[in-house]
Amino acid sequence: MAVRFHIGAKQLRGELSAYAKRFDLLEVSTGAVGAKGAATMATLRRWRKQVPPHFEFVAIAGPALSKLVAGDAFEAELAGLLAAVEALQARTILLATPMEVTPSKVWRDRMKKLLDRLPRDASQVAWEPRGVWEIEDAAVAAVKWGIVLVVDPTRDPVPAGNVAYARLPAMGETRSYGAAALERVIVAIGERRDAYVVLETTTALEECKRLRTMAQGTRKTVKVGGSARLIRPRGVVRVKDDEQE
Repeated sequence: MAVRFHIGAKQLRGELSAYAKRFDLLEVSTGAVGAKGAATMATLRRWRKQVPPHFEFVAIAGPALSKLVAGDAFEAELAGLLAAVEALQARTILLATPMEVTPSKVWRDRMKKLLDRLPRDASQVAWEPRGVWEIEDAAVAAVKWGIVLVVDPTRDPVPAGNVAYARLPAMGETRSYGAAALERVIVAIGERRDAYVVLETTTALEECKRLRTMAQGTRKTVKVGGSARLIRPRGVVRVKDDEQE
């Protein structure tokens, strides 16, 4: 199976057009439609037009939504997330649950209720649990729910499946990732359809170049970026396009 790598930095700095010449993945925070500090739908649609078809946007669920507690803020952020998915034509939704979301039954039930309301036809959900979740328990839960578990492949095993989502943080003494560490990442990801890799270091551009070169050089079947046809979600939710930039 040819692996299609999507590599991005921690956040957008500068113009998107310049960023897209170096990376092909960007995580975008979402919130309630019209919320202060949130990008407008017009801006998100413009972003989609500024990048090539293979460029991947990942829509990040807002903080109230990630807490899994029903309420007005939850509903507002859910509407904003769905609108952002449509505007960006995002194939991936990222749900990073906070410390208080534990493996207990009540939180598992709340997680399932939210997942039942997210589009799953042309989109996928990536889950990044924090707190007391053990990697093995989280992997089992992710399989049950049909979602992708986000892991640090230099520390944790990458769950089996068609898609891998890897985050390489800049923590402690790890300020950058050399060739040996990136080689371990490639090996850990293995054979699958898509691999999403987010580099959070200040040297992300250098590591992105190195990772692409190593993936192409060590595995002839790997495809970096996107020449294959992608099916993007459309018509997830209808939003009135009357925003002014």
